[in-house]
Amino acid sequence: MPRSFCAHFAMLAQLTPSALAASSLTILQFPTEAVRAVRSLRNMTTQLLQEAAQVIPNQQLLINVVSKRVRQLGLGHRPMVETTARMSLTDIALKEIIAGKLAYEPLRGSPDGA
Repeated sequence: MPRSFCAHFAMLAQLTPSALAASSLTILQFPTEAVRAVRSLRNMTTQLLQEAAQVIPNQQLLINVVSKRVRQLGLGHRPMVETTARMSLTDIALKEIIAGKLAYEPLRGSPDGA
């Protein structure tokens, strides 16, 4: 862990309830903007998932394709679509499917294949 985190944690551990009451509690508050950003990112992922389901309607197959691509991206493969700094690997994989950059080949003899 970073030293600054440990130092802050040690400082908080030394505070007694009376010391907490006397001091400002701003160190325990979280900014409300982060909650809004998380909600908007979650909405973006939901929208991308719905759009990708139009390309690969089989939900189980879609999950498998996204999962395999996320693993590849995590290993360092380059995205095939434009990305932003806030996009998750799942969002990138979904955008690749939507853009037609990512396809799949069913195995012969599988229920989805010939």
